[in-house]
Amino acid sequence: MRFVVLIGTSLIAANVGTFAGDAKKAELKMALVNIKSLYSDGPDSTVNQANIDANLKRHLYFIDKLTVQHIDFIGFPELSLNGYRFSKTMTWLKLDGPEVKALQRKAIEKGVYLSVGLAIQDADGKRWNVQIVIDPQGRIIAVHRKIYLTKEKDYVEAGKDHSVFDVKGIKMGIAICADGSDKANLQKLAANGAQLIYGPHANTTGGTTAGWYKFRASWAGPSGWIAELKVHAALHNHAGLYHPEFDPPSAKAASTGWASGAWFIGPDGKTLAQMPASAQKADSRENVLMYAIPIR
Repeated sequence: MRFVVLIGTSLIAANVGTFAGDAKKAELKMALVNIKSLYSDGPDSTVNQANIDANLKRHLYFIDKLTVQHIDFIGFPELSLNGYRFSKTMTWLKLDGPEVKALQRKAIEKGVYLSVGLAIQDADGKRWNVQIVIDPQGRIIAVHRKIYLTKEKDYVEAGKDHSVFDVKGIKMGIAICADGSDKANLQKLAANGAQLIYGPHANTTGGTTAGWYKFRASWAGPSGWIAELKVHAALHNHAGLYHPEFDPPSAKAASTGWASGAWFIGPDGKTLAQMPASAQKADSRENVLMYAIPIR
């Protein structure tokens, strides 16, 4: 294993120095954040916006915390800015709106790639579940529109593209949550040149990390999808609870039921790094998993 750090456990103290010392190697240092997001689909638009602002603040907190660890790429899960829940009173964001602009400024300030999920309405009035990637110059270099729709089906359009883009010399493609349940989506990304498939999720799967890993078991192992495609994979989920080590805004906030979990898989299907599996819902809380993907 090249390198792994799990923030939120005692592992970090032993491994941070190793990670910082690898700065000259040709690798993409990734941090996958399991974040607890508030919802923005309530009947009161003022409350919705306040929740979005709180989610943005939480993103900036993690970015500031992680960039001291020489991270290149910080990923947040599906609809991390809005929270994954839809209704007729959903507050929709824009790619040129203040929330994205704040993240663009932060990417420039910290010299880091950022990936976040949001529910957007475009200039034509169409609505989408998207995952964007911002580069260290503050440019939006990828906008993946979710293809395989589930609970958002009646509220957003379905995407069609399997775009691949460059992140520090690695060709990356995105599969949002249920996109990754259709092997054909991963095959198309690999056919388009993806060396790394990034999978931001919003899953409950029983509300446990063990349940989520079982849900995505077809990706891993020597006969799994990732080994067949001979690519790297980085996937993670929302968090049901705050973590006391991450300065939570509310220590008594109820669980939202998300399963948490983060997982790096190598081109041979072997697990490179993984948030510990647990059958306890209380362990589905905010965490950060880091791994350095070699640049070939």
